[in-house]
Amino acid sequence: MDITRTVMKNLFLYTIIIVALLLIVLFPRNPAMSVSGKALTVEMEYHFSWKEYKNNVIQYLQHVWKEKSLGETRHERVMVEDEIMRFLPNSLKIILPAFFISLLFGIWKGIFDYKNRRNKKNIFGNGLTWILQSIPDFFIVICLQWLVIFTFPSLKLFSQTNWYGFIIPAILVSVYPMMYMARITSAALSNEDGQYYIQVAKAKGFPMAIVTTRHILRNSLQSILPHITSLMIHTLSSLLIVEYLIGYEGLAYRLFTALGFTTSFNMGSFRGFEPGVIIGIGLCFLSLVILAQLTGFIIKRSLRLP
Repeated sequence: MDITRTVMKNLFLYTIIIVALLLIVLFPRNPAMSVSGKALTVEMEYHFSWKEYKNNVIQYLQHVWKEKSLGETRHERVMVEDEIMRFLPNSLKIILPAFFISLLFGIWKGIFDYKNRRNKKNIFGNGLTWILQSIPDFFIVICLQWLVIFTFPSLKLFSQTNWYGFIIPAILVSVYPMMYMARITSAALSNEDGQYYIQVAKAKGFPMAIVTTRHILRNSLQSILPHITSLMIHTLSSLLIVEYLIGYEGLAYRLFTALGFTTSFNMGSFRGFEPGVIIGIGLCFLSLVILAQLTGFIIKRSLRLP
Protein backbone atom coordinates (compact mmCIF):
# COMPACT_ATOMS: atom_id res chain seq x y z
CA MET A 1 0.00 0.00 0.00
CA ASP A 2 2.83 2.38 0.88
CA ILE A 3 4.66 1.54 -2.36
CA THR A 4 1.53 2.18 -4.44
CA ARG A 5 0.97 5.49 -2.69
CA THR A 6 4.59 6.51 -3.27
CA VAL A 7 4.43 5.59 -6.97
CA MET A 8 1.19 7.54 -7.47
CA LYS A 9 2.61 10.52 -5.62
CA ASN A 10 5.75 10.53 -7.77
CA LEU A 11 3.78 10.14 -11.00
CA PHE A 12 1.61 13.09 -10.03
CA LEU A 13 4.66 15.17 -9.15
CA TYR A 14 6.50 14.35 -12.39
CA THR A 15 3.36 15.08 -14.42
CA ILE A 16 3.16 18.53 -12.85
CA ILE A 17 6.86 19.10 -13.62
CA ILE A 18 6.39 18.14 -17.30
CA VAL A 19 3.30 20.35 -17.66
CA ALA A 20 5.12 23.26 -16.00
CA LEU A 21 8.10 22.74 -18.35
CA LEU A 22 5.83 22.88 -21.39
CA LEU A 23 3.99 25.98 -20.18
CA ILE A 24 7.21 27.85 -19.39
CA VAL A 25 9.04 26.98 -22.60
CA LEU A 26 6.03 27.62 -24.88
CA PHE A 27 5.29 31.01 -23.32
CA PRO A 28 4.94 33.55 -26.17
CA ARG A 29 8.01 35.75 -26.33
CA ASN A 30 8.04 37.18 -29.85
CA PRO A 31 8.01 41.00 -29.84
CA ALA A 32 5.99 43.03 -32.34
CA MET A 33 8.06 45.27 -34.63
CA SER A 34 6.80 48.59 -36.00
CA VAL A 35 8.23 51.60 -37.85
CA SER A 36 7.39 55.14 -36.83
CA GLY A 37 8.43 58.71 -37.62
CA LYS A 38 10.07 60.26 -40.61
CA ALA A 39 13.33 58.55 -39.72
CA LEU A 40 11.54 55.19 -39.90
CA THR A 41 12.66 54.26 -36.39
CA VAL A 42 12.18 50.59 -35.66
CA GLU A 43 10.37 50.00 -32.39
CA MET A 44 9.93 46.66 -30.65
CA GLU A 45 7.03 46.08 -28.28
CA TYR A 46 5.77 43.03 -26.47
CA HIS A 47 2.08 42.34 -25.91
CA PHE A 48 1.04 39.16 -24.16
CA SER A 49 -1.82 37.25 -25.76
CA TRP A 50 -3.62 34.29 -24.21
CA LYS A 51 -4.72 33.26 -27.70
CA GLU A 52 -1.14 33.09 -28.93
CA TYR A 53 -0.13 31.22 -25.77
CA LYS A 54 -2.91 28.65 -26.32
CA ASN A 55 -1.98 28.25 -29.99
CA ASN A 56 1.67 27.63 -29.09
CA VAL A 57 0.76 24.81 -26.73
CA ILE A 58 -1.83 23.20 -29.03
CA GLN A 59 0.33 23.42 -32.14
CA TYR A 60 3.33 21.93 -30.36
CA LEU A 61 1.33 19.02 -28.90
CA GLN A 62 -0.26 18.37 -32.30
CA HIS A 63 3.18 18.33 -33.91
CA VAL A 64 4.46 15.86 -31.31
CA TRP A 65 1.44 13.61 -31.85
CA LYS A 66 1.54 13.66 -35.66
CA GLU A 67 5.28 13.70 -36.31
CA LYS A 68 6.27 11.59 -33.27
CA SER A 69 9.04 14.09 -32.62
CA LEU A 70 9.76 16.82 -30.09
CA GLY A 71 10.38 19.30 -32.88
CA GLU A 72 13.01 20.82 -35.12
CA THR A 73 16.25 22.58 -34.25
CA ARG A 74 18.06 25.59 -35.67
CA HIS A 75 19.89 23.22 -38.00
CA GLU A 76 18.16 22.23 -41.20
CA ARG A 77 16.82 18.65 -41.25
CA VAL A 78 18.09 18.01 -37.73
CA MET A 79 15.42 16.99 -35.22
CA VAL A 80 15.53 17.28 -31.43
CA GLU A 81 16.07 13.55 -31.05
CA ASP A 82 19.15 13.76 -33.27
CA GLU A 83 20.65 16.46 -31.06
CA ILE A 84 19.91 14.52 -27.90
CA MET A 85 21.52 11.37 -29.32
CA ARG A 86 24.58 13.44 -30.16
CA PHE A 87 25.03 15.28 -26.85
CA LEU A 88 23.56 12.85 -24.28
CA PRO A 89 26.45 10.31 -24.41
CA ASN A 90 28.94 13.12 -23.73
CA SER A 91 27.05 14.21 -20.62
CA LEU A 92 26.53 10.64 -19.38
CA LYS A 93 30.32 10.23 -19.34
CA ILE A 94 30.34 12.97 -16.70
CA ILE A 95 27.04 12.43 -14.88
CA LEU A 96 27.36 8.72 -14.06
CA PRO A 97 30.94 8.81 -12.69
CA ALA A 98 30.24 12.05 -10.83
CA PHE A 99 27.06 10.64 -9.28
CA PHE A 100 28.67 7.44 -7.98
CA ILE A 101 31.82 9.30 -6.87
CA SER A 102 29.61 11.69 -4.92
CA LEU A 103 27.61 8.84 -3.42
CA LEU A 104 30.48 6.55 -2.38
CA PHE A 105 33.11 9.10 -1.43
CA GLY A 106 30.46 11.37 0.07
CA ILE A 107 29.41 8.62 2.48
CA TRP A 108 33.07 7.86 3.24
CA LYS A 109 33.73 11.56 3.87
CA GLY A 110 30.67 11.72 6.14
CA ILE A 111 32.00 8.79 8.18
CA PHE A 112 35.39 10.52 8.43
CA ASP A 113 33.70 13.75 9.57
CA TYR A 114 31.68 11.86 12.19
CA LYS A 115 34.63 9.91 13.60
CA ASN A 116 36.91 12.97 13.84
CA ARG A 117 34.40 15.60 14.91
CA ARG A 118 35.97 15.96 18.36
CA ASN A 119 39.70 15.85 17.56
CA LYS A 120 42.28 17.85 15.62
CA LYS A 121 41.49 16.07 12.36
CA ASN A 122 38.15 17.88 12.33
CA ILE A 123 39.77 20.60 10.24
CA PHE A 124 40.01 18.04 7.42
CA GLY A 125 36.57 16.71 8.31
CA ASN A 126 33.67 19.08 8.93
CA GLY A 127 35.94 22.08 8.32
CA LEU A 128 36.93 21.00 4.80
CA THR A 129 33.36 19.95 4.02
CA TRP A 130 32.04 23.35 5.06
CA ILE A 131 34.68 25.21 3.03
CA LEU A 132 34.07 23.24 -0.19
CA GLN A 133 30.32 23.72 0.20
CA SER A 134 30.76 27.46 0.73
CA ILE A 135 32.98 28.11 -2.31
CA PRO A 136 30.95 28.71 -5.51
CA ASP A 137 31.23 26.00 -8.15
CA PHE A 138 32.42 28.36 -10.86
CA PHE A 139 35.34 29.53 -8.68
CA ILE A 140 36.56 25.95 -8.21
CA VAL A 141 36.23 25.30 -11.95
CA ILE A 142 38.21 28.41 -12.88
CA CYS A 143 40.95 27.70 -10.32
CA LEU A 144 41.35 24.09 -11.47
CA GLN A 145 41.42 25.19 -15.11
CA TRP A 146 44.18 27.67 -14.30
CA LEU A 147 46.11 25.05 -12.31
CA VAL A 148 45.92 22.40 -15.03
CA ILE A 149 46.78 24.77 -17.88
CA PHE A 150 49.88 26.16 -16.18
CA THR A 151 51.00 22.95 -14.47
CA PHE A 152 50.37 20.41 -17.24
CA PRO A 153 50.34 22.46 -20.46
CA SER A 154 51.16 19.43 -22.63
CA LEU A 155 48.17 17.40 -21.37
CA LYS A 156 44.87 18.21 -23.03
CA LEU A 157 42.80 17.31 -19.99
CA PHE A 158 39.82 19.41 -21.08
CA SER A 159 39.78 18.23 -24.71
CA GLN A 160 36.93 15.98 -25.82
CA THR A 161 39.10 14.53 -28.56
CA ASN A 162 40.92 12.41 -25.97
CA TRP A 163 39.28 9.42 -24.29
CA TYR A 164 40.17 10.82 -20.85
CA GLY A 165 38.57 14.20 -21.54
CA PHE A 166 35.64 13.44 -19.22
CA ILE A 167 37.72 12.74 -16.09
CA ILE A 168 38.43 16.30 -14.94
CA PRO A 169 34.86 17.50 -15.69
CA ALA A 170 33.45 14.52 -13.76
CA ILE A 171 35.65 15.35 -10.76
CA LEU A 172 34.58 19.00 -10.90
CA VAL A 173 30.90 18.08 -11.10
CA SER A 174 31.21 15.70 -8.12
CA VAL A 175 32.74 18.21 -5.66
CA TYR A 176 29.61 19.95 -4.35
CA PRO A 177 27.32 16.84 -4.43
CA MET A 178 30.02 14.90 -2.56
CA MET A 179 30.16 17.48 0.21
CA TYR A 180 26.35 17.52 0.32
CA MET A 181 26.28 13.74 0.84
CA ALA A 182 29.05 14.02 3.44
CA ARG A 183 26.96 16.48 5.48
CA ILE A 184 23.89 14.24 5.23
CA THR A 185 25.87 11.15 6.28
CA SER A 186 27.60 12.88 9.18
CA ALA A 187 24.30 14.23 10.49
CA ALA A 188 22.61 10.82 10.16
CA LEU A 189 25.43 9.12 12.07
CA SER A 190 25.35 11.79 14.78
CA ASN A 191 21.63 11.18 15.27
CA GLU A 192 22.43 7.60 16.30
CA ASP A 193 24.68 8.71 19.18
CA GLY A 194 23.66 7.26 22.54
CA GLN A 195 21.56 4.43 21.11
CA TYR A 196 21.47 1.25 23.18
CA TYR A 197 22.87 -1.02 20.44
CA ILE A 198 26.01 1.16 20.21
CA GLN A 199 26.67 0.77 23.93
CA VAL A 200 26.15 -3.00 23.67
CA ALA A 201 28.56 -3.27 20.73
CA LYS A 202 31.20 -1.28 22.60
CA ALA A 203 30.69 -3.41 25.71
CA LYS A 204 31.39 -6.52 23.63
CA GLY A 205 34.77 -5.07 22.72
CA PHE A 206 34.15 -4.28 19.03
CA PRO A 207 36.48 -1.58 17.64
CA MET A 208 34.82 1.77 16.93
CA ALA A 209 35.51 1.41 13.20
CA ILE A 210 33.47 -1.82 13.06
CA VAL A 211 30.71 -0.34 15.22
CA THR A 212 30.49 2.65 12.88
CA THR A 213 30.46 0.77 9.56
CA ARG A 214 28.50 -2.36 10.49
CA HIS A 215 26.01 -0.96 12.97
CA ILE A 216 25.66 2.83 12.97
CA LEU A 217 26.03 3.28 9.21
CA ARG A 218 23.59 0.48 8.38
CA ASN A 219 20.92 1.98 10.63
CA SER A 220 21.66 5.45 9.24
CA LEU A 221 21.21 4.38 5.60
CA GLN A 222 17.48 4.62 6.08
CA SER A 223 17.95 8.39 6.51
CA ILE A 224 20.71 8.73 3.89
CA LEU A 225 19.23 6.90 0.89
CA PRO A 226 16.19 9.20 0.42
CA HIS A 227 18.68 11.98 -0.39
CA ILE A 228 19.96 10.16 -3.51
CA THR A 229 17.37 12.01 -5.60
CA SER A 230 18.62 15.34 -4.28
CA LEU A 231 22.17 14.15 -4.97
CA MET A 232 21.33 13.72 -8.66
CA ILE A 233 19.72 17.18 -8.75
CA HIS A 234 22.89 18.71 -7.26
CA THR A 235 24.95 16.77 -9.83
CA LEU A 236 22.89 18.15 -12.72
CA SER A 237 23.08 21.70 -11.37
CA SER A 238 26.88 21.41 -11.18
CA LEU A 239 26.89 19.99 -14.70
CA LEU A 240 25.28 23.18 -16.02
CA ILE A 241 28.11 25.29 -14.65
CA VAL A 242 31.00 22.97 -15.56
CA GLU A 243 29.97 22.24 -19.14
CA TYR A 244 29.43 25.90 -19.92
CA LEU A 245 32.63 27.20 -18.32
CA ILE A 246 34.95 24.61 -19.90
CA GLY A 247 33.07 24.42 -23.19
CA TYR A 248 32.31 20.73 -22.86
CA GLU A 249 29.71 19.87 -25.51
CA GLY A 250 27.11 17.95 -23.56
CA LEU A 251 23.42 18.36 -22.79
CA ALA A 252 23.95 21.30 -20.45
CA TYR A 253 26.07 23.14 -23.02
CA ARG A 254 23.43 22.45 -25.69
CA LEU A 255 20.77 23.76 -23.33
CA PHE A 256 22.49 27.15 -23.17
CA THR A 257 22.66 27.37 -26.96
CA ALA A 258 19.00 26.35 -27.17
CA LEU A 259 18.15 29.25 -24.87
CA GLY A 260 19.83 31.58 -27.34
CA PHE A 261 22.96 32.20 -25.28
CA THR A 262 26.27 32.23 -27.08
CA THR A 263 29.76 31.96 -25.63
CA SER A 264 29.54 35.67 -24.83
CA PHE A 265 26.48 34.89 -22.67
CA ASN A 266 24.42 37.88 -23.80
CA MET A 267 21.39 37.80 -21.50
CA GLY A 268 19.27 39.66 -24.01
CA SER A 269 19.85 37.28 -26.91
CA PHE A 270 16.89 34.97 -27.55
CA ARG A 271 17.13 34.86 -31.33
CA GLY A 272 18.19 31.22 -31.32
CA PHE A 273 15.52 30.02 -28.93
CA GLU A 274 14.70 26.34 -29.54
CA PRO A 275 11.71 25.20 -27.45
CA GLY A 276 11.82 21.58 -28.64
CA VAL A 277 15.46 21.17 -27.65
CA ILE A 278 14.83 22.71 -24.22
CA ILE A 279 11.87 20.39 -23.59
CA GLY A 280 13.86 17.35 -24.76
CA ILE A 281 16.84 18.13 -22.53
CA GLY A 282 14.50 18.84 -19.61
CA LEU A 283 12.91 15.41 -20.08
CA CYS A 284 16.37 13.80 -20.16
CA PHE A 285 17.30 15.47 -16.87
CA LEU A 286 13.98 14.42 -15.33
CA SER A 287 14.61 10.82 -16.46
CA LEU A 288 18.00 10.87 -14.72
CA VAL A 289 16.38 12.08 -11.51
CA ILE A 290 13.83 9.23 -11.73
CA LEU A 291 16.65 6.71 -12.32
CA ALA A 292 18.45 8.04 -9.25
CA GLN A 293 15.30 7.57 -7.19
CA LEU A 294 14.98 4.00 -8.47
CA THR A 295 18.64 3.39 -7.60
CA GLY A 296 17.97 4.42 -4.02
CA PHE A 297 14.95 2.12 -3.90
CA ILE A 298 16.97 -0.84 -5.27
CA ILE A 299 19.80 -0.27 -2.78
CA LYS A 300 17.30 -0.09 0.05
CA ARG A 301 15.65 -3.33 -1.03
CA SER A 302 18.96 -5.14 -1.57
CA LEU A 303 20.10 -4.22 1.94
CA ARG A 304 16.65 -5.19 3.32
CA LEU A 305 16.22 -1.89 5.09
CA PRO A 306 12.81 -1.07 6.55
